Amino acid sequence: MDILWKKGLLLSDGISLAIDCSYAEHSIVTHAHTDHVFSSKGAVIGSEETLRLIEKEKSRFARKKPLKIGERTELGSFEISLKNSGHILGSAQVYIDASERIAITSDFKLQDSLITEGAEILQCDALVIETTFGLPEYVFPEREKVYQEFASWANKQLASGHYLILSGYALGKAQELTAFANEYLGASPVVHEEVYKNNQIYEEFGVKLGTYFKLDHNLRESNVLILPPSLCSTHLFQAVEYSIGKKVASAKASGWPYKGCFDKIFPLSDHADFDQLITYVKESGAKQVYTMHGFSREFAQHIRHRFGINTKQLDINSQQKALWESEK
Repeated sequence: MDILWKKGLLLSDGISLAIDCSYAEHSIVTHAHTDHVFSSKGAVIGSEETLRLIEKEKSRFARKKPLKIGERTELGSFEISLKNSGHILGSAQVYIDASERIAITSDFKLQDSLITEGAEILQCDALVIETTFGLPEYVFPEREKVYQEFASWANKQLASGHYLILSGYALGKAQELTAFANEYLGASPVVHEEVYKNNQIYEEFGVKLGTYFKLDHNLRESNVLILPPSLCSTHLFQAVEYSIGKKVASAKASGWPYKGCFDKIFPLSDHADFDQLITYVKESGAKQVYTMHGFSREFAQHIRHRFGINTKQLDINSQQKALWESEK
C-alpha cells in the first residue's frame, strides 16, 4: 500500500484513492470544512450530512455516493467504511481494509461536546492522524469544565447589562455556541446568516440546538449575538455598542490562545489536543503512523522516540501555512 501527499492524501493499492482531494480515480471527502472540499468530475464518497452541507447552495460534485457512518462499500481491492470523527456534523474517519488495515482520522476529537459524540478509536496496522495540536503544551481541560467557566463569565457580563458577542467558526463551533447559549445562558441568540444556514442543516439531521434568530437588523431581539471570527473586529464591536447603546463583551471559542480583538478565549476546539493524539496512537495498535497538518513533524518525532513506532510526516510542503487557519 502506497500512502503519500499531493495537496491531499493519496492511497494506491491496485486502484488510486484520494482523501480530501481529487487527484485520483476515486475520492472521499471527510467533512464539509472548506479546506477539505474540492471539485471533482469523478464519483465522490461522503456522509449524507457532509454532502448536504457542502452542496447547500450549489453542486460541487458531478457524481456523489452518499455513505452512512458505519456503512461499508467496495472499491477494487479496498473495503471502505466511514466512522465518526467527532469533529463536526457528518465528519468521518476513513477505515480501509485492503492488504493492510488503515485508519485515516482526518480532523477529529475524542471528547464529547454538547452536539457531537467523540470519535471512536479504530484498530489498525497503519494510522494516518491529523496533528493540528501535536505539541505537549496543547492540552485542553475537560469540556464540561470549559462550559462551566464560559457560562460563569458570560452570565456575569449579561447581569452587568453588557451585550454578548460569541464567536466561532460558522460550521461546527457556531452550532455548539448556539446550543451553549440556550443551555447554559438561557438565551436564544441572534446568529449570522451563514451560521443560521448551517444550524438549519444540523437540525435537519436531528441535532437539537435550541432556539435562535437570523441576524437581520434585529440586534435587540437578544442579548447574545453569534458571529464567525472573520467578521469580528474592534471596529465592529464599537459599531454594535453605538447601535444598541450597550457595552459589548466578546469571547471566542478556539483551541488557539490568541485573543486578538476578543475579551476572552475559551478552549473549545473541534480538534484533538496532544493527550488525545497520544491516546489514539497507543490504543489503535498501529505499527506505522503517518502525521499531517499542524505540528506533524514534531508529533512524528515524539511518538517515534516515546513508543519506537515507525513514523512519517506526510504534508512536508504545507508546514508554512498559518496554524490558526487549521482551527476549524
